[in-house]
Amino acid sequence: MVAECYRPVLRDGAAKAPGTVLASPTVRVLYVLRHAKSDWSAMYGGVDHERPLNSRGLKAARTMGRKLAHRQALPDRILCSSAVRTRQTSELAVAAGNWNRTTILEPALYLASPGSVVDLLRDQADEANSILIVGHQPTCAELVRRLTGDDPPRFVTAAVACVHLDIASWSEVEPYCGRLAWFSTPLSED
Repeated sequence: MVAECYRPVLRDGAAKAPGTVLASPTVRVLYVLRHAKSDWSAMYGGVDHERPLNSRGLKAARTMGRKLAHRQALPDRILCSSAVRTRQTSELAVAAGNWNRTTILEPALYLASPGSVVDLLRDQADEANSILIVGHQPTCAELVRRLTGDDPPRFVTAAVACVHLDIASWSEVEPYCGRLAWFSTPLSED
């Protein structure tokens, strides 16, 4: 089971015993969505940033939007890489899931390191209890690994990870502050 992998770590770096609960009653939720399948043969001028989704990717993005809505996993805020394929993934997921959310384009998410994504999360206002990051590989998997201490399942295109963060404020995001609650792909039966 995915949740059994949680290894909480105290702020001083000492590991806590499995099963112990942190003092904070607040759990923030981070959804990490990899963009859907892109079209390598499309006429996009050879600029990676401009590469669009292919037909499979268009379908997968819609599927993930419906899956998230079915799970009632609707983020309070959506932060999306400025690349065409991530914007399309976000827009299609929002429309298919019938979410009433605005996507905030974050150019820094394109080619971002996990550390820079953590910094971006630390800067988020606490009015949002849940955030969806729409980004790229290998950053998606590395971010989940950094936050949970464990390797996520294979991050195929349009896969999403739900990470529960045991923090009261986004400013407290740090390595090992979370656990992988669930993981879904366009083809998984959930």
